[in-house]
Amino acid sequence: MTTMDSRQHKHIRTRILGAVALVAAVGLTAACSAAENKGASSGAIEPRAGQGIGPGALPNAPKAPPTKCGPEATSAAWNGSLPGPNDPVTPGGTLDKIRKRGFLIAGIDLNTELFGYDPQHDNNPQGFDVDIARAMARAIFGSDGHIQFRVVTLADPKTGEYAQLHSGNVDLVVQTTTITCARMEGAQRMSFSNPYYTAELKLLMARGDDGKPRSTSLAQLKGTDTKVCATLNSTPVAEIKKTLGDAAAFQVPNALDCLADLQQDEVGAVYTDDALLRGMESQDPHVAITTAPAGESQPYGIVTNYTSPANDLTPFVNTALANLIQDTGPNGWRSLFATDLHSQPASLPEIPAQYPLGG
Repeated sequence: MTTMDSRQHKHIRTRILGAVALVAAVGLTAACSAAENKGASSGAIEPRAGQGIGPGALPNAPKAPPTKCGPEATSAAWNGSLPGPNDPVTPGGTLDKIRKRGFLIAGIDLNTELFGYDPQHDNNPQGFDVDIARAMARAIFGSDGHIQFRVVTLADPKTGEYAQLHSGNVDLVVQTTTITCARMEGAQRMSFSNPYYTAELKLLMARGDDGKPRSTSLAQLKGTDTKVCATLNSTPVAEIKKTLGDAAAFQVPNALDCLADLQQDEVGAVYTDDALLRGMESQDPHVAITTAPAGESQPYGIVTNYTSPANDLTPFVNTALANLIQDTGPNGWRSLFATDLHSQPASLPEIPAQYPLGG
């Protein structure tokens, strides 16, 4: 990677702080039209934050490992064909309340490049997560324009998924949230759809002298004294410590900091979900995801509030997602993936034999 002088370092840090301040200032966004401005961004894009999943990332999670959970944990489905916008639904149910309100309230992240971000800083969020949320609103109302976005911070006690869902501030959350047993069975229980994206743990490093991605794996960094960056208390941190030792783990509040630290040679690599690494790679041509085999899979799901008996939004969302994945048209899962993530999907999202335990 080309060495940067101190002025360039300062410029990067200034841009990063500006991006973080913007996210904090956004708070709750106004109602957003579903009219999409794909590809509206031009020029360089500021690095933005991402998050990791793992022990300690979920407030008040049970200390003992939760019971292992399999495919049945996300198998809720609508009984029969999904109701159209004028078909009857359970009076007083979640879907009924959303219909009467006139729009779906979706929690998203504005800090994960390609998945949920605001490239023009004009309250017009874009990305794969955003389009998945728009598809859920379209399934409920039969047309675009019936969605409001609100910023949700991963696992934060006040602004995280559980807090926002439990208080009724959002109807569902789509923000690269890994489906884990702890999140489905722990003290702050939430419901999940089947996966809409399967991420993998991978390594990001400066390109080799030949300009190509390196083939280095995490294990190959053992004994090299390389610092590897990951989000505080995340699954990648635990894996780094297990593979390379505690001293190798360089923990930061969010993945945004990892990219900056890699650019400034404070760390030699970043280890996290490839979904987050895709965004970093798109922002800096000098870095690339290595070609080494991936680590643990991270299935992302749409999060809905857990109630007993289950609310009717949970099976509706799961069935609407299944329809979206099967749709091969311009509004289907494959088309959204290709447009937002700038590549063709190698496969459809996978339902694992067992979901990660999480923490």
